[in-house]
Amino acid sequence: MPFRFWFYLAKIGGFTLFAVVAATFCAPSDSALGLVRFVALCILIPLCLVGTFLGILMACHRLRMLCPFCGRSGYVGGNKRDGMWMVCDSCGFIHGAGPLRLKIVRGELDDSAA
Repeated sequence: MPFRFWFYLAKIGGFTLFAVVAATFCAPSDSALGLVRFVALCILIPLCLVGTFLGILMACHRLRMLCPFCGRSGYVGGNKRDGMWMVCDSCGFIHGAGPLRLKIVRGELDDSAA
């Protein structure tokens, strides 16, 4: 599984789908907004189930994904300070950076990530 895909899906896709459901919550189910809410929920619920499974694997230190820079497999984890990150043998510590942490960067491997 590619790290870049799941990183951006969790950061942008999940938030967007949740916002659509929240914005259309009071719309009648037989309207166009009700249909938009239904479609968003049909995408959001399986995404949440897959995210739960990946989170369990991450908590057990068994989740591995492909590095966005070199394509090799590495361990994936997460914490409050760095968000979702991975450790690649050749690229090092890979995490989000920038004001909204939407840019994937390579960084030095620190002790809190291991």
